[in-house]
Amino acid sequence: MNVNITPKRLLATAISAFALTVALLAMGVMLGTAISKESGSPSTLKLMASGSSAGKNVSLATGQIDEGNEGIYILDHLNGNLQCWLINPRTNKIGGVYRANIFDALPDLKQGDDLDFVLTTGNFNFQNRGNQQLARSIVFVGEGKSGVVAGFGFKFDKTVIQRGNIQEGTLEVVVNGPIRDLQIREQ
Repeated sequence: MNVNITPKRLLATAISAFALTVALLAMGVMLGTAISKESGSPSTLKLMASGSSAGKNVSLATGQIDEGNEGIYILDHLNGNLQCWLINPRTNKIGGVYRANIFDALPDLKQGDDLDFVLTTGNFNFQNRGNQQLARSIVFVGEGKSGVVAGFGFKFDKTVIQRGNIQEGTLEVVVNGPIRDLQIREQ
């Protein structure tokens, strides 16, 4: 396999990755600011971060699900499967699995293309009432070459976790859209 990596192409890739990271961060801050203004809350905006890592074929990130419950988000770049595994603090095992497919959620992306994924989470405090609760983290998936991004969230039943049972569900698209107005093209 012949791979032609020119300095110009490498620079374009680095700029694209940086722009995507900045866009995701800006989108999270704007979303938080808008919600804070809408709720009439005079409290200051707090930025919370989590761990994330990306490889050629898989990306991982952690995110808070609720008080005392953490989740790990896993994106398989090859088939587009995005999962969130809930860790049950009582059993120290997987307490839930939530799934979506990136190619279904973002139809502009084509499986098998040379895609440039990034994955990160952001904390969001939804107003939860009852047993069915929205997770406190939103996982954001961006693709640098097409310039699209989507944020996913899910509902879970806190009593199922407390009983130590496993639950399954769907990661739902919360927000999506383009991250740039102009497409970057190779010369």
